[in-house]
Amino acid sequence: MSTWYPQVTEKKGRVARIIGYLKAHPLLCLLILSPGIPEYLSGSSNMAFLILSPPVFFLLLAANLALYGPGVILIREAKLRSNKGWASVFLLGAAYGIVEEGLALRTLFNPTSSVVGNLGVYGHWLGVNWVWTVGLVIFHSVFSIGLPIFIFGLAFPELKSKSLVSTTGIRVSILTLAIDSVLLSLLVNYWPAEIWGLLILSSIVVLLLVVAAKKLPADFLKTVRAEPRWRPRAFFLLGVAFFPIWLLAGGFAAGANLFPPVIMVFDIAVSLWILRLTFRSMGTKLNQAHKVAFAFGLISPIIIFGIAASASFPLVMMNDLLVILFSNKMWKKWKAWMFNQHYLLIQGLPKLGSDGSSMP
Repeated sequence: MSTWYPQVTEKKGRVARIIGYLKAHPLLCLLILSPGIPEYLSGSSNMAFLILSPPVFFLLLAANLALYGPGVILIREAKLRSNKGWASVFLLGAAYGIVEEGLALRTLFNPTSSVVGNLGVYGHWLGVNWVWTVGLVIFHSVFSIGLPIFIFGLAFPELKSKSLVSTTGIRVSILTLAIDSVLLSLLVNYWPAEIWGLLILSSIVVLLLVVAAKKLPADFLKTVRAEPRWRPRAFFLLGVAFFPIWLLAGGFAAGANLFPPVIMVFDIAVSLWILRLTFRSMGTKLNQAHKVAFAFGLISPIIIFGIAASASFPLVMMNDLLVILFSNKMWKKWKAWMFNQHYLLIQGLPKLGSDGSSMP
């Protein structure tokens, strides 16, 4: 039986043409989601350059796409081709975070990096910014890799179990990620005496995470419930809580000068608890609206953070508005679909199609 999903009726115009183009090129949509969420929504990459200096903006965009794009493509393909679950995705996302921030940008090691701030002093030991490292690896695992794949499955449910690239595409992605990482490491130019040992150890950790992801059972985070435990609002609140908890924990701990390992364990434990609770409670049927609520909950604090970061240049808030409109559209369509499925179930009529029995 073919998968039925909400059909979107677009008005004619430029926006409709853009949406139609993205529908015809789903791989491009995935590439927009990452780095779109971690870089441009958060304000880490300054959208103001699009107006002030377009050449600089597109140069940085190319660098971000060459870094994030291969990562999300490779991990999504690994999930599908190895028939793995979300726990493996998050482990591979952590490995990607080490590649980006450790092997390429060196923020995991450089205590004077402009983005690290006081976490370059607090928790810095043996050449590693440990508190920053744990928080940023978690961030990349969830927001740079897991969330784009999750949202893509909601936007393109008919493609959630299909590969987007061929074997050649995988090889090109690996080569692109490697070249971009080398070029960025040369641009950063952080080469203290101990860096080679740190790079070797980081590469070993990346390899161990990849092996662990391969060995981890596919049902590690899989729910045993038929329908969601709570209403969508509860999943939205779980998503909202994820980003501020570890962000504020690091900032508070640095100010209070708490023992850094305690904060590292706290960040890991709370992140795992929220993810496990969410996926175990999501259910396997009639849960699409709950998924949208959780995804938008994850994004909401980043949108607020990005708006605050770009408040001096309001025009660049357009991307935040587009995400809100996109999330609202998905919410309305999936909510209407779920209502229709409940109605057919009550009436004892055949359903229109798939009931979304697996998470995207």
